[in-house]
Amino acid sequence: MLLDVNPTRMELLRLKDQLDLAVRGHKLLKDKLEGLMKNFLKIAKDYAKFRKDFDEKFVLALKKFEVNTRDIEPESLESLLDGGSFEMDISYKIRNVMNVKYPQFSVRTAGSPIGYPYTLTSASLDDVFVDLLKLFDTLVELASIQQELYSIALEVGKVRRRVNALEYVMIPNLQETIAYIEEKLEEMERENTTRLLKIKDIIRGH
Repeated sequence: MLLDVNPTRMELLRLKDQLDLAVRGHKLLKDKLEGLMKNFLKIAKDYAKFRKDFDEKFVLALKKFEVNTRDIEPESLESLLDGGSFEMDISYKIRNVMNVKYPQFSVRTAGSPIGYPYTLTSASLDDVFVDLLKLFDTLVELASIQQELYSIALEVGKVRRRVNALEYVMIPNLQETIAYIEEKLEEMERENTTRLLKIKDIIRGH
């Protein structure tokens, strides 16, 4: 689509500078998009393995919990779980990678995850609570990776829209307008040349 400009040499120079800038910007954005996609795919692959390992360990821990609490009355189990002084504090800091910002979570614990006398339960049940605590740390780490993937995906969409706008709208419009102005200037130059020749012929006739 032709831009609404006057077909002058000054405008032609301005549009050529703008085209050069758009082409350079397009290349930089495409390079950034490629880097973001590589980073996204690598993190997504690592996340898939990490998540699979977490799911398997979580299911196993739940099965162990079920086996080890099968003979404990619900009221007794509830009193065991309510007796602890264990606390967790989740915080985060903002990381910035390739201009992509995302929260990285961390967890801080205090107290013991086991708040009941060890003599009341089997050692295997104690191990289940410890395993679940470790899985919670993994869950927090997974949340950080998910946020990173989400943030990268948003940035990929934003950069891709800018790339497409340059590639399919701005650059073609500039190229078409530059070609139009060049054609108009050549036409005006031919008309001026023809006019000068006519003037010379008139002068010679006198």
